[in-house]
Amino acid sequence: MDPSMVASAVRIGAALGSSSEVEWDEVFDALVGTVPDTCAAQITGWDPVAHRFVILAERGYSRSISQDLAYELPRTRWGGQLFDSTVPLLMDDAPHNFRDSPHYQENLRPAGLEDGLSAALRLGPHRIVGMLHLNASVAGSFGERTRTFVNELEKVLARRVDPMRSPRFEAWFGPEWTASRLVPGGTPLPLGDRDPSPLVDDPTINLLGAAFNELSAGMVAFLWPGPDGWYRVRLLKITDGVRSGIILATAPYANAMGLTAREVDVATGIVAGLSNQAIAESLVVSRRTVETYVERLLGKLDCQSRGEAAGVAARAGIIRPHPTGGVGDLHRLTRGADPQWP
Repeated sequence: MDPSMVASAVRIGAALGSSSEVEWDEVFDALVGTVPDTCAAQITGWDPVAHRFVILAERGYSRSISQDLAYELPRTRWGGQLFDSTVPLLMDDAPHNFRDSPHYQENLRPAGLEDGLSAALRLGPHRIVGMLHLNASVAGSFGERTRTFVNELEKVLARRVDPMRSPRFEAWFGPEWTASRLVPGGTPLPLGDRDPSPLVDDPTINLLGAAFNELSAGMVAFLWPGPDGWYRVRLLKITDGVRSGIILATAPYANAMGLTAREVDVATGIVAGLSNQAIAESLVVSRRTVETYVERLLGKLDCQSRGEAAGVAARAGIIRPHPTGGVGDLHRLTRGADPQWP
């Protein structure tokens, strides 16, 4: 690439960033810097839940043209040609000249869009995660130089719009964490390069995910028994275009304190602000039994009071929630929680 293309690529890389926010205006400005005649641009991403492309960012298109490019074009013969191509396509590429299509004749041409380039954003040979469309008001604006530039950008753009990734999650969670994206009423999805959570098929975990999705909290941390011991668990609410949803993150819990399941339940009641009597009634044990568990917890958590133990247990996620009701009522445990994380 020539120096101007390299400079634009650097600007685009910086605008894409590594968190959940992308400065799409800066991306489009950098594209225009390389191809000055560009007057419209659109980035779409594949939504694996809705099974369609959705618009992530755009500029310069009318609503009808925008929707046509995102929703209708992928189903056309030219869309099939685009998805089969290993390089971005120009309007005049054979065998199916885009200028002859109804999409151009009925939408783009009347709007004064005389040239165009489209790229399928792919990760691997068979996984398309989005599309990039560029249009210009001057014929001949795009050629091999632009095709080469966009082709070089394709992988970084694809990785940034990949619905199976969560840049925010990757920035905060180490490699020991496994993760899956929960889909209410649907099949859980893999998350990036992470191994799937071993708890993803637990029906109660999925009910917790659905219940958590209805709350305003951004995260809830807790412990959960798995097939081979206890796990630290985080339910995380993601709002990021096609990546939006609930992430189930899990990591093995060494349980160095030797906590028992009943002690975790009692700790849950303490964090929820329940009295010993209320905990006893919920767990169907005597109040004296709960008092014994509380004393054990104070020792294991190295706390001097019930209030201190509640704070330590809440921060460490030593609770076991329940989707509805009981000592671990999820709504009660997340009341007042921050809607954002971390």
